[in-house]
Amino acid sequence: KQWYQRRVRGSRLIADMYGRLVEPKFMEDAFLVLLKQIPDLVLDNPNAPDDVGKFLARAIADDCLPPAYLKRLASFDLPKLSQKAVLHASSLLTMKLAMSKISNIWGVEGLDTEIKYYSNKLWFIIKEYLKSSELEEVKMSLRELDIPHFHHEVVYEAIVLAMEQRVDEFKTYAQRIIDLLQYLGKASIITTDQFEKGFKRVTDDLPELTLDIPSASSLYCTFCDMCVTQNFMSEETYDKVFPPTRGRKRFVSEGDGGKVKTTI
Repeated sequence: KQWYQRRVRGSRLIADMYGRLVEPKFMEDAFLVLLKQIPDLVLDNPNAPDDVGKFLARAIADDCLPPAYLKRLASFDLPKLSQKAVLHASSLLTMKLAMSKISNIWGVEGLDTEIKYYSNKLWFIIKEYLKSSELEEVKMSLRELDIPHFHHEVVYEAIVLAMEQRVDEFKTYAQRIIDLLQYLGKASIITTDQFEKGFKRVTDDLPELTLDIPSASSLYCTFCDMCVTQNFMSEETYDKVFPPTRGRKRFVSEGDGGKVKTTI
């Protein structure tokens, strides 16, 4: 199971590094080097062609590599085992419901628990939304999963994904996340208690999140500010979920009579 866990984390790490730490050209070069090393890798891992093919398919699904990359690989004189990996990736990407299946390409075994399984599914759904902005697609995916008791994870993963973006792009991604959460609230997909639980989890995890996102606290403060000023979060909810160690502001805009119309 440890091998599966490492592969799941490896795929997520590739997606997180792309565009932030690793430029597109370097990502393509790295996979080309990996493909060429498959004849050596099979000495220790006989399933190397299939495994590399899965990593390749997942990277394309995560938009870390362009779909045309597979065709460009045909121009290289790759060993037969490397070609097998490319063919495997191609077959994965062309199967029915490919994106949904590739999101869990390493299997449930690699996630240890049902909670981690659904966390991975939800992370992938939100990641896809940030690329496509398809609100209806998210709603349909959540209905298909049918886990209303776990929708606080949607809120949690969405906020953290926004904070993981480049600081100069944070507000753009934060707004898209707020649009998504508002939409899911109005569609009665996510309930008020699940919203509050998701925000509270982010608050509680800020010390740990700051280890990977040094500006997590200030970004989360900005995110909550945006939620309140856009009438998505009430001041009552703000009082429940916002870090008590930070100074509290009032977010009542002029002319509203001191009231905030809310979704949560």
